Amino acid sequence: MKLYLSELLTRLVSRQNKIADLDAESRFLQYTVISCAGLAAMIGFGLYNLFQGQYLLVLAIASSALGLVIGWIFLFRGLAGAMIYRANVVLFYVLLFYVTYLGGEDHSKILWVNISPLITFFLLGRSEGLVWISAMWLCLFVYFFNPFELSGGHVYSPGYAVRFLVSFTVISVITYFYENFRHKYRADMEEKNSRLLAEIQERQKVESSLRESEARYRAIYLHAAEGILLINFQGDIVECNPQILAMLGYRQPDVVGRNIFTFFHPEDLIRLPPQIEKLRSGEVLFIERRLRTASGIYLLFEQSGKKISEDLIILLYRDITERKIAELALERANQALDRLAHFDGLTQIANRRRFDHALSTEWLRMKREGKDIGLILADIDYFKQFNDIYGHQAGDDCLRSVASTLASLVHRPADMVARYGGEEFVILLPDTDLEGCRQIAEKMRLKVEQSRIPHRGSTAHSVVTMSFGVAVISPGDTQDGYEVLVGAADKALYQAKEGGRNRIV
Repeated sequence: MKLYLSELLTRLVSRQNKIADLDAESRFLQYTVISCAGLAAMIGFGLYNLFQGQYLLVLAIASSALGLVIGWIFLFRGLAGAMIYRANVVLFYVLLFYVTYLGGEDHSKILWVNISPLITFFLLGRSEGLVWISAMWLCLFVYFFNPFELSGGHVYSPGYAVRFLVSFTVISVITYFYENFRHKYRADMEEKNSRLLAEIQERQKVESSLRESEARYRAIYLHAAEGILLINFQGDIVECNPQILAMLGYRQPDVVGRNIFTFFHPEDLIRLPPQIEKLRSGEVLFIERRLRTASGIYLLFEQSGKKISEDLIILLYRDITERKIAELALERANQALDRLAHFDGLTQIANRRRFDHALSTEWLRMKREGKDIGLILADIDYFKQFNDIYGHQAGDDCLRSVASTLASLVHRPADMVARYGGEEFVILLPDTDLEGCRQIAEKMRLKVEQSRIPHRGSTAHSVVTMSFGVAVISPGDTQDGYEVLVGAADKALYQAKEGGRNRIV
């Protein structure tokens, strides 16, 4: 949108555009003004008739308005020429004939016909406009006096018809002579502007060297608080200010005359060609750049650059090393906070919050794809007794060991092992059928048992064991949410515990 507005303003102010013919460009500008005014009038007229129930008239108004918009776009992009003006005149004439046919109270609607000469001459010029206006006059005459005895339409009295045709003729004649005068006036002004432009260009050549010299030194002193370098397009340093010398630790003879690329970090040299081209085209370039100091280390700078003459570039540097270090520290802190928010601090696997989000996301994805989603709820058998016998530190070690064991058995990106709460864990397995879930659960059960963590308080085994509840649902087959999957897995886990623990249900 910004690009369109910028190009439109350029065309309206400087007249530098794609259309070489100035007369055609003038037509386009007139068309733009007519389109803006016409759209406003058509919107108001259309809304009024919409409330009046004149739906066919509203349709005709909408068609004419749409033609204005589409025509403007085609002309603006240079995709069409005079045919757009003719097409819009046709649509407008159709609308005018229709309002003439409707008439309205006290012949009110036909008054819109009086604006047709202005629009026709402005868009089509004197010669072609005269042909169209003559055709319009003839059609109005035929409708008013109806020599062919056509039925239907609003009836106008002969007296009103004569008065209207006279007024329409007068308006057409005045508009024609105005368009003729305007055309001659525009040609005279174009000739004067051409001579003035030639004089301005000659003066600009004389003043060019003075402006370049003034811009060069003005920029240096205006930005004296920053480190400044003046270089040519080959990268040779022409001038520098004391600030850049203090930042890098060099003396002036060590900098002036040296190529700036020798100060850049080797990794930054890869991106130089496109950056030089941007500066050459007149763009202002803002980037981060690493510069080598006299001590051999690299500092990070914020660099801004701009072409100030045909062979000179000004570069401004601000040391942002400390700021960057602070930003990196903040980023690491944010990452740590994010991990605390989504990972269990004890076991370092996903926590309940992250699991709930993943389950909701995968449930919707499996519903779209028409696939199954599996869920395993797992609980350490007699974990309270384990804590009572071995202590909470041993209990924490047990939880970490179990979490690591379970996590080692899922490998797909969408799979997840999370701590659900206390000694309870949950395993999310998208796109997995019941048999696949049971196989994974059995591997987990065996591997936990084979970890051989002693547990003399368990009646299920002499080592730590786990019970597993498995549930698989196809989200596309139910109107319920993912809670039904969690409920099914929880019910299966309860049955596993009731059945003696250290088992899968």
